[in-house]
Amino acid sequence: MVGAGVFSLPRNFAQATGVFGALVAWLIAGVGMLMLAFVFQTLAVRKPDLNAGVYAYAKAGFGEFPGFFSAFGYWASACVGNVSYWVLIKSTLGAVVPGFGEGNTLLTVAVSAIGVWAFHFMIMRGVREATAINKIVTVAKLVPIVLFVVIMIVAPRGEVFAANLWGGEGAGPLFDQVRATMLVTVFVFLGVEGASVYSRYARRREDVGRATVLGFLSVLALFASVSVLPYGVLPRADLAQVRQPSMAGCWSRWSGRGARCSSAPG
Repeated sequence: MVGAGVFSLPRNFAQATGVFGALVAWLIAGVGMLMLAFVFQTLAVRKPDLNAGVYAYAKAGFGEFPGFFSAFGYWASACVGNVSYWVLIKSTLGAVVPGFGEGNTLLTVAVSAIGVWAFHFMIMRGVREATAINKIVTVAKLVPIVLFVVIMIVAPRGEVFAANLWGGEGAGPLFDQVRATMLVTVFVFLGVEGASVYSRYARRREDVGRATVLGFLSVLALFASVSVLPYGVLPRADLAQVRQPSMAGCWSRWSGRGARCSSAPG
């Protein structure tokens, strides 16, 4: 679940809503996704023989054809996820290497394609190499995210946070604000089914359900913190214009190394 989307949350939310709308949006998305997590928890216990992920449940419950469509949809979401990852990576590097732009140049496409195929061939060689890379990447992304949250907790100014509470000037009705965030909140939870996909490796079936729920709750707290806390550092209008990945732009503004929030990350 903790992929490219989390690094873009401050700007994406600021473009749609203020503090109160963000809290309502996470409450709605959180309750809905928690129900889905409970479904995976129940299925893991009741159907221990199904251990290939969401498409295995669709196939067992409704037949080959719905099972195929479930697998196809899962594959399509993985493709979209890969695109978002590489766009974000190259957008970040674009602040240093102009050829990458905002992750949408021909150079970006070429380098990203090489990266995707490099990972493919590495996984084809064996899972151990991919696991080692995954551990490194997990640490490399979680450390700056947690550090960002800590800084946003100690850095906010009360008057800025209060001004952003209802969205400020130009904000529409609360319902429209919340609705504008729904696509973002749903997208960042792709991967909530991860524990069920790897359930065949669990020593106890109960652990699959617990991992799903605990993983979801911890990630929900992380996502909500990343999207809400920056409202105490920057006005919503400025936050909505930060260069992606917007976590880096806010970090730059807070650290004082850029005269504007849209300055280069870091």
